[in-house]
Amino acid sequence: MLPTLIQPFATEHNFIPSEELPPGYCSRIFTNGPLILKYPFQGEEQTSGALAALKLQAIGGPKIYAHHKPTGSLIMDRILGGQDLLTKCYPLDPYYPSPDDEPTFTEFALKMRALDTEGCIPLEDVFTNLPAIAENLLKAPHEKVFLHGDLHHENILFDPQINQFRPIDPKGLVGYPAFECVAFLRNPIESIPIHPDLYNFTTSRINRLSKALNLNPYRIAAWLYIDRYADLEEDPKNQRWQNVQPIFEKILEHFQS
Repeated sequence: MLPTLIQPFATEHNFIPSEELPPGYCSRIFTNGPLILKYPFQGEEQTSGALAALKLQAIGGPKIYAHHKPTGSLIMDRILGGQDLLTKCYPLDPYYPSPDDEPTFTEFALKMRALDTEGCIPLEDVFTNLPAIAENLLKAPHEKVFLHGDLHHENILFDPQINQFRPIDPKGLVGYPAFECVAFLRNPIESIPIHPDLYNFTTSRINRLSKALNLNPYRIAAWLYIDRYADLEEDPKNQRWQNVQPIFEKILEHFQS
């Protein structure tokens, strides 16, 4: 069941898997019941993500029992019965979120700024083919902090055992605090592209996040636009973001004026 590369690691730590859970985007997940073994097969989770998961323990992330540096594999607590932030906040109508999810996101975004950035990937190394606006942002003097890098609704789980939300699956970046808002703002991934009033919804959300996190709203809007611009450069036929990006551009112009 386990990949050959991590069989000795699992044996060393007495991890005998009983089941393979549905995989994530970058990892295969095995469980023995109370624990999981996360085996990354691509992306930042193999390197900076694994190191970042170790850091997240300090602010509520799952406890890590063992780290296999050659592959980035982790043996950690399993959050049994956990619901993600989307399901917890919007059990009846997940397609049109309200501001109820924002306090949980901002709590973690603020706490993460205090984590050390050793081993994290610089934000400027993540993107290619950036628009001119990105060069101006990257050159501007600004505090650089630890970034989860993918802090959206499905990466914030409610743990019923301790009655608290917990962050999971970080990318482990270092860069400008405003970037942390990006994944949250473009999620829930299925509902944002069909929101009936995405312009006003996102503009209002940026205003609230900027106040809660003490950030310039223009910087938040700019990184949101840049992130989707870069994604479309890699996948220009992505209909979801083709439809959304013009709205994000108008939002950027709103905060730029």
